[in-house]
Amino acid sequence: MKDLRLVIGNKNYSSWSLCPWLLLKMFDIQFEEIQIVLYQDNTAEKLGPYSPSLKVPVLLHREITVWDSLAICEYISEQYLNHGGWPANPKRRASARSISAEVHSGFPTLKQEWPMNCKASYNLTPSPKLSEEIARIDAIWSSSRRRFGENGNYLYGRFSIADCMYASVAISFNAYGADLSEEANTYMQVLLDNPFVQKWIALGRLEQEPLSIAYSSTG
Repeated sequence: MKDLRLVIGNKNYSSWSLCPWLLLKMFDIQFEEIQIVLYQDNTAEKLGPYSPSLKVPVLLHREITVWDSLAICEYISEQYLNHGGWPANPKRRASARSISAEVHSGFPTLKQEWPMNCKASYNLTPSPKLSEEIARIDAIWSSSRRRFGENGNYLYGRFSIADCMYASVAISFNAYGADLSEEANTYMQVLLDNPFVQKWIALGRLEQEPLSIAYSSTG
């Protein structure tokens, strides 16, 4: 058994599970993956030994348990990356943390109407409220790339936790047909072309669980 274990949900649905999984993969940190199928009658029972909140993802590091996707990413950055999960520059780091917190706690209409589904392929017209949220994310992506992305293809140049937090959004935007600016669309494609995101999508598409969404199991 590895010292580091990550408990995740269905790859097809569990957007928050993707965040720390992607961070670990991108920085080549070895871990054991434990997958719990969500939205089943026994899901809470199976999560009980791992997750105080009965939600995924959960990180287990020896005697330490960390839950909630953003907290897990912060812990990985501190313990394994010498805080390198965030941009080194204080101004960039503050911006990256802010936009990560914004997607973590905000955009409720996106999460409700366009949940991550790796198997989905639609061209939907968003509701007015969803259109506002899409426009805000477009602005976040575009302005971050213009201001801070000169040294690479990601939001702050090199890959960071901020990119982990928006990876599932890129999957949803692509699946449901979001109309984005050229700059935001280019960034979306960068995330979709990431080899680990592609692997996650491919594995998610292989899952056979029914299309039943219950957000209480993820966080």
